[in-house]
Amino acid sequence: MSRFAAGSMTGDELIEEFGIQTGSDVGDNFNAAAGATDGNKTKENSSLGGGYLTDETYNKLKGDAKVKEAYASLHGQEAADKKFKDGSISINTMDALFDDLTKASKEEPAAAPQAKEDVVLSDRAANAIAYTKAYEDVMLPRQGDYTIKDDQSVVSDFNNDFKLNLARAKAPQPQQPQILQNAEVESKQNQTMNYANNYKKAVGDTLRPNNRFM
Repeated sequence: MSRFAAGSMTGDELIEEFGIQTGSDVGDNFNAAAGATDGNKTKENSSLGGGYLTDETYNKLKGDAKVKEAYASLHGQEAADKKFKDGSISINTMDALFDDLTKASKEEPAAAPQAKEDVVLSDRAANAIAYTKAYEDVMLPRQGDYTIKDDQSVVSDFNNDFKLNLARAKAPQPQQPQILQNAEVESKQNQTMNYANNYKKAVGDTLRPNNRFM
């Protein structure tokens, strides 16, 4: 397997591998003699700067076996054979090759994030949550009205609140990160089971006539 790949080399590695120099302020038409076709004829590299590819260096490397190997690694052997069919490549092709070696290849477009499916609680968890909220919101603050004043509206309000809470608990809920979701559900289930048990005991006691004040 070739050691050359897009974005696989630093500027220092290019210098060591191919004998290239760092860039310098060389002025216009620096590579005109070698056939550069860009505006000011000065080749630039993101790691080495402008003027990094001298005419002397280009002439030394234009038919180099390592340069051809690097080109074949990035573009395929068939493409390399065509580029080097006359025994060498242009300075523009060489500059593009060295640019590719020192910058990462284009990343594939990021896949659109998948829509998270809503969470649906089990019947047991939904019932526990509904009981808990109804018990906290209705039974606890009004238990005295029911046990002492025999206010039957407390039971009616509790039942209505429980049905409403149950419908909400059974509705699909937006998904949370898995760790938080698991921790929250487990915590709610533990808490609601305790509340539900307490509720059943409390309601059972209050519904027995001998435990109610007349």
